[in-house]
Amino acid sequence: MYGLFIFCVLVWSVVPVYADSSSGPPPVEAFASLPRIASIQLSPSGRHLAVLRHHEGKTYLDTQTVTGQDAHRVVSTDNQEYVITWFRWANDERLLVSVRVADIREGVDSQETRLLAVNRDGTQQNGNLLRASSFPSIFGKRHFPQFQDRLVGTIPGDPGHVLIALDIERPLSPDVYKLDVYSGERTLVQANPGLQPGVRNVLQWIADRQGRLRVGVGQFGTTVRVIYQVPESTLWRDLVEYDLAKETGMLPLAFDADPDWLYVRDQHQGKAAIFKMNVVDRRVDRVLVAADAKHDLTGELVYAPGRKKVVGVRYSAADERVLFWDFDAQRLQARIDRAIPGRVNVIHSSSDDGRLHIVKSSGAAHPPQWSLFDEHDGRTVLLGKSYPDLEAAGLVPSRETFITARDGKEVPAFLTLPKDRDARELPLIVFPHGGPASQGRDAFNYWTQWFVSHGWAVLAPRFRGTEGYGDELLRAGFQRWGLEMQDDVTDVVQWAIRSGLASAHRICIVGSGYGGYAALMGAVKTPDLYRCAVSLGGVTDLPQVVSDSRWYLNQKPVVELRIGSWWSDRERLRETSPVFHTKEIRIPLLLMHGAMDRAVPVSHGRDMAEALKAANVTTYRYVELPFADEQLSREQDRIHVLKELEQFLTAHLD
Repeated sequence: MYGLFIFCVLVWSVVPVYADSSSGPPPVEAFASLPRIASIQLSPSGRHLAVLRHHEGKTYLDTQTVTGQDAHRVVSTDNQEYVITWFRWANDERLLVSVRVADIREGVDSQETRLLAVNRDGTQQNGNLLRASSFPSIFGKRHFPQFQDRLVGTIPGDPGHVLIALDIERPLSPDVYKLDVYSGERTLVQANPGLQPGVRNVLQWIADRQGRLRVGVGQFGTTVRVIYQVPESTLWRDLVEYDLAKETGMLPLAFDADPDWLYVRDQHQGKAAIFKMNVVDRRVDRVLVAADAKHDLTGELVYAPGRKKVVGVRYSAADERVLFWDFDAQRLQARIDRAIPGRVNVIHSSSDDGRLHIVKSSGAAHPPQWSLFDEHDGRTVLLGKSYPDLEAAGLVPSRETFITARDGKEVPAFLTLPKDRDARELPLIVFPHGGPASQGRDAFNYWTQWFVSHGWAVLAPRFRGTEGYGDELLRAGFQRWGLEMQDDVTDVVQWAIRSGLASAHRICIVGSGYGGYAALMGAVKTPDLYRCAVSLGGVTDLPQVVSDSRWYLNQKPVVELRIGSWWSDRERLRETSPVFHTKEIRIPLLLMHGAMDRAVPVSHGRDMAEALKAANVTTYRYVELPFADEQLSREQDRIHVLKELEQFLTAHLD
């Protein structure tokens, strides 16, 4: 068995051969290429694998047996018309595949999802499981749901159907249907009951392990309301209600094997922690299950194989490490860590019987690699590597440090230093993250490793407004864009200079999304601190962000909570918008934006470029990427961006 398996692994690992890295850093393509392997999923029986991989800019979903036989290519894309976002086995023969497409809805640029289905041998392919013709007409106009991949759960004993939430009857009021994974036919299981007059209907549904709808979450404005249903009852009751503007309240996550017990996320000593509560007997006190003294637990729950009981929780979407509370799961993790030392090992997929596990192993200095672990005999077989041509590139780890900001608040930051370089007076890349709430630890980042391969230190501040470090730090960033959030970045840079880490005259600030905004505001507010600035898909006009946010997706109340009101805060928003301060920019600026960016519309980049031109600023370059989205899903766009960066940063840092 394993001999055949290893042969298959060698096939997956075929990559271009680059020049010897000893003569210099690996080429841009080594970092910018999409990962050779993005995900591997075991079928429920453990007999088959589905592999999402990238090759020469294209993405393929392939299947085969675990012995390397019966291989099939079932889905492929050039990442221009659509991008694969996730896939899963519906049963041992059938795969569901979610794809993301850029579209225009009622004259507004939108991001939509569709659901595909295909057999593991490539037959019975349904390119759109929920066809437009299958939806009813509303007043002569068909309503076609924007999001069509919101799986609610599976149905035990029924491998041909899943539960899916679709807003067919009323926009943004999803009902739950039983969906046939072969034909696409659907049967209504639960109509949206609504929450109360004036409050939006259920937006998110949660089913228990028996496939019964039990919990609904709705939000209108900043008010969140959770309802639940007791088994063997048709009545929905209130579980909790709170105002996001005042507190970060409880959110339901999923049920345990025992349908009486619901896992929820709530605050514990200022951090997001995991509790479980009895929704049948409310007299029973809820139980604190897992908490971390320094970090929030905001990731998905982890189930034992076969999705029977909950055994742990991931720290976050960006930090896949698991905090286990189940002894058997802890013991299994320890066995895997002994078999694959020196990396963060995460079980990515398991067979239902719990014997076979797909393990993703990575780290800040270790690109992901994928292995099969056999729990029965402890054998581990390497399946493939995501960035095989970087394995010998001398990548370096990051270290977390904490800096005291000017107002006394403690600000985390990650520092990555080039290998074999004197750690004094280094050229420095200041790398504020996007989001602005996103964050990640101990994860491989191809941007950071590409920077340090050129001999540049990287400093990534976790300014206020960042998720993962508690509610206080997160809320301290509300409506403080360009103010204390920007001051945190400045304070971290000045700490690096005082500490002798960075050369005061060779510092550039680089970011994308919110990080691009922070780079532009750095050029506006503290131009003497930076030699240059780079914004990729950065926000430039805060009043426009608030104006563009949509009531129908409930974005506007949340955007106003996080950023401010278009009317009452208009002066502050203009004062902290780079597009209105182009005359103050006097350092070289590289401005890049993807035309298919749905997170920050390309109008932000275009308007900024026009404003710079009107202000007679001559030290900028604007690059528009006609097919790039906010995630740089196409390999050619990643390569283009890094080559632009290489030319620009080399000119100003070396």
